[in-house]
Amino acid sequence: MKSQSPKDTIVARATAAGVGAIAVIRVSGAGAWSMTDALLKKPVGDQPSHTAHLRTMYDADGVMDEALITLFQGKRSYTGEDTVEISVHGSEYIVSRVLRAYMDRGARLADPGEFTQRAFLNGKLDLAQAEAVADLIASEHRMAHDLALKQLKGGFSKDIATLRDRLLHFTSLVELELDFAEEDVEFAERSELKLLVERIQLEVLTLRDSFALGNVIKKGLALVLAGRPNAGKSTLFNALLNEDRAIVSDIAGTTRDAIEAQLNFEGFMLRLIDTAGIREATDVIEQEGIARTFSHVEKAGATMYLLDMGSCSLTQAEQDLRMLKEKTSRVWVVCNKVDLAGNADRQPWLDMVAGLGLEEPWFVSARDKVSVQALRLALEARFLGGLSDVGDQTVVTNVRHAESLDHCAREMQQVLDGMASGLSGDLLAFHLREGIRALSGITGEIGVEEILGSIFSKFCIGK
Repeated sequence: MKSQSPKDTIVARATAAGVGAIAVIRVSGAGAWSMTDALLKKPVGDQPSHTAHLRTMYDADGVMDEALITLFQGKRSYTGEDTVEISVHGSEYIVSRVLRAYMDRGARLADPGEFTQRAFLNGKLDLAQAEAVADLIASEHRMAHDLALKQLKGGFSKDIATLRDRLLHFTSLVELELDFAEEDVEFAERSELKLLVERIQLEVLTLRDSFALGNVIKKGLALVLAGRPNAGKSTLFNALLNEDRAIVSDIAGTTRDAIEAQLNFEGFMLRLIDTAGIREATDVIEQEGIARTFSHVEKAGATMYLLDMGSCSLTQAEQDLRMLKEKTSRVWVVCNKVDLAGNADRQPWLDMVAGLGLEEPWFVSARDKVSVQALRLALEARFLGGLSDVGDQTVVTNVRHAESLDHCAREMQQVLDGMASGLSGDLLAFHLREGIRALSGITGEIGVEEILGSIFSKFCIGK
């Protein structure tokens, strides 16, 4: 982020670009109210905070628009400073003209995320809450929204503050001992300190490990459709999405590259990936497609292996599944084309899948809507069963937070190892302080200067 003065009055469009019924322009800073009055014949600067006023706005060329002007004063605003929000008609011409009018009076265009950065700097939000604002804006389904909203309300921050305060208490006692080193006194009883550090390490690791779940909720889980050519992957892909996204053909090897689309469940997003068929490739392009299939399998949250019950043998399927199990631990089997298989015995397939230690396969016809809907519901239940009931559990969704928690856990292990080996109090205090610093960096209580630019530059301009 550019080095700009926090005393500047800033202005930006707060709604998405493009023609719409309404556009909102946000102005924040010491000059927000006076600059607004300069564009009106009937001022609003003498009105109370949190009031809205219908006014005609003017610049040097005359009338710009009739606008609804909402006032937020000082500490009662989002940014913690005088703020004005102007709702005008959604014409790009009107928006650009209003922005220019403010800039002509001394305001500057806001940097990405600068409104939220000011909220942080003015104590309206801590750093974790500020990041939750971006997550809330980007949320595409209920679960991501709920987690972001919980973090915005300060649930995660309170957990971190509690851990930090408990650690800070004992650290201060250890450091106090250093001031009385000649008297050989011990203010921090070592058995209590060991117990505290063990508990904090366990809680920190639990929070850190929740990031795997949080990242899935936030970004959606990738599910790869894999299988031999003509197993029906593209047909099932289209059927699950209820639209023609992938080319369907009887010619083997039609899909050469991965095709990805989003499948929205109730409150959760699944990233569905159709891939090239697994077989001995006949040309360089197909070889690359198959290599990419395995690359997606390694990175995905789960792989759904499709087999054609009429043409795929048990030996072929078992060979493919063993190969997939080497790439990922989560493989599900779909026995497709049951309509063409007739009365074929399903038991051998059940036995083969069970023998590989996999969950019971689904038997479907990708061309039958009822069958596909049943599979969709089964997928939804399987995914949401482990995700939807997080309750009051704190779930980490930010990689920076996960890394800071991991750093704290490592420092706690250093303390435990040091206590076991008789490490001096000053070195124990060093590792304790590093653990506190790691936790404090999450909420921005100390040492955040170097990460502010990185965080807030990812926000939209008007936020």
